[in-house]
Amino acid sequence: MRTTRWQIVALLLLLTGCGSKQDSNVPAVSAAPEATIQAAVLEVKLSDVPIRVEVTGQVETVYQATLSSRIQGTIDRVLVLEGSEVKKGQTLIELDNRDLQAELARAVAEIDNATANFSRMKSLYADDAVSKQEMENATRAFKVAEANRKAVLAQLSYTVVRAPFDGVITEKKVEAGELASPGQALLKMEDANRLRLEATVSESDLKAIRRGDRIGVFIDALPNQSLTGVVSLILPAGDPQTHTFTVKVDLPKTPGLKSGMFGRLQLDKGVNRTIVLPSSAVIERGELTSVFVVGPDHVARMRWVRVGRRSNQQAEILSGINEGEQVLIDASRGADGASVQIHKTVSGPTS
Repeated sequence: MRTTRWQIVALLLLLTGCGSKQDSNVPAVSAAPEATIQAAVLEVKLSDVPIRVEVTGQVETVYQATLSSRIQGTIDRVLVLEGSEVKKGQTLIELDNRDLQAELARAVAEIDNATANFSRMKSLYADDAVSKQEMENATRAFKVAEANRKAVLAQLSYTVVRAPFDGVITEKKVEAGELASPGQALLKMEDANRLRLEATVSESDLKAIRRGDRIGVFIDALPNQSLTGVVSLILPAGDPQTHTFTVKVDLPKTPGLKSGMFGRLQLDKGVNRTIVLPSSAVIERGELTSVFVVGPDHVARMRWVRVGRRSNQQAEILSGINEGEQVLIDASRGADGASVQIHKTVSGPTS
């Protein structure tokens, strides 16, 4: 039994020795040589970057109106459609006026009667043939008849709905044959040539805008086009729940611009001194952002950074690199640990 145990130990020692000898004959794997790239680098410097706040809003018309009837009557004719362009004073809707025409005829007859009676009494009064009281009664009758005629004419004018200004019909709510009631909305119209952007601005940003300021406005439905608006009104009372104020910016007449469109305006709140890099120097990997920093040993090393605002093919770097360091301008050519042969050094941000 003891002999067997010693034999096993000897066998293990023999196998261990063979293994060590075999390992010593395996050639060591040498590390792959580092890659070398030729690239331009940017020397990081602080820059004055405008502090801009983007505010969203909606395009609204300056002049809009809901046209309604002032009297009750059957709609005789609707002379416009949705989208119709109309001029100030143009007839849009006519109500049935036959009853009022009859009242006007009666009122005219009454005033003719009153006029004739007034003329007769005036002549008799001059001859002292009638009393002063009779003369005054004839005068009052004439005035009442005239007032009644004017009232009927006013009612008759209400049977015609006219455009209060030049504009376009945006909504038609009735058709011919329907009964219109006083105050009932018949049409909606707006002045398509006078538009403005109505936006809500937080109270902390309100100091960056004043009435009369010229400000850039971007309309999403009009890509690659920037409009210059003028701040026409800042409502004095804000929303106590959201602490925001309504700002109205008049827009220039622009083809394709319509009420209801979504728009954005930018408020300048001064400048901030920070690091700005071209977008080509920044790499996006999911939610992480990095740059390649080239050290004094001319070796590129990936470094994670925190990015702020982006504009004009540039990115603001909030943290991760320091002033005076160098980064690859074209990060797509970088590799962590690669040697860099610098063929060009640029000072400061590039466009």
